[in-house]
Amino acid sequence: MKRLKTSKYFEIIKVIFKEATAYRLDALMLLASSIVFLLLYYFVWLAIDQSGEIPGGFQQVITYIVAGQIVSNAAFTQTETFIGDRVRRGTIVNELKRPISLMTYTYFHELAWALFNFIAKAVPIAIIGIIFLGIDTPNLVNTFFFVLSVFLAFNVVFLFAYSTAMLVFWTKVDWSIRMMRNTVQNLFSGVLFPLYLLPDTLNTVFNLLPFQVMADAPIQIFTMSATGSEIYFILGKQIIWIVILYFVAFFAWKKARTKLTVQGG
Repeated sequence: MKRLKTSKYFEIIKVIFKEATAYRLDALMLLASSIVFLLLYYFVWLAIDQSGEIPGGFQQVITYIVAGQIVSNAAFTQTETFIGDRVRRGTIVNELKRPISLMTYTYFHELAWALFNFIAKAVPIAIIGIIFLGIDTPNLVNTFFFVLSVFLAFNVVFLFAYSTAMLVFWTKVDWSIRMMRNTVQNLFSGVLFPLYLLPDTLNTVFNLLPFQVMADAPIQIFTMSATGSEIYFILGKQIIWIVILYFVAFFAWKKARTKLTVQGG
């Protein structure tokens, strides 16, 4: 029985991988856009470094930026699009008939895409960063915990995105919710700029929000800014946010399901 349940989840992942590899040109274009974005950031920070001194040095910033691209490509999701498409077409009802819950199905759907993006986008970005940009790489211990932290970051992002995706049941529009969430998420998580450059007061505020554990936390492990017990503190903080956001997502779905029932009636 357990094997049957597990096979359902692997089947979801297998289907998504087939779908992703069927559109190879799209995957290549997304990779190309990620590389262009990385190069733009490289030259922007190079210009900043040449016009003044950057705390920690230029190499540390570039390592942080590359690590941020690895994390965002491997852990960030587009959950609102998945939910919104089904709400607009009315096929969300079919999703509720599945033998697994909507949250579980959506989770494995997004996890499959995250795995594909990790292979197709994050790994090439890492290779480019190491070979052409000369970024500093972590030791084996930090590499292991970095991968684990990225997985935990994915869970935090998914639960946050799933919560905001429930707004689609009221708005019927997903792109605006997704863009707003992505903008806030990128700004506060450390994807757009290194959070360690912020003043201590702002850094304290950022650290109290869930966004910091979505990107900056695993980046700290990658850049070796966090070692030893500091790594366990980061992982513990991520797990705490997963628990908190799980309950937020659960109650958001309960409220959204009531709205769906009213529409169906």
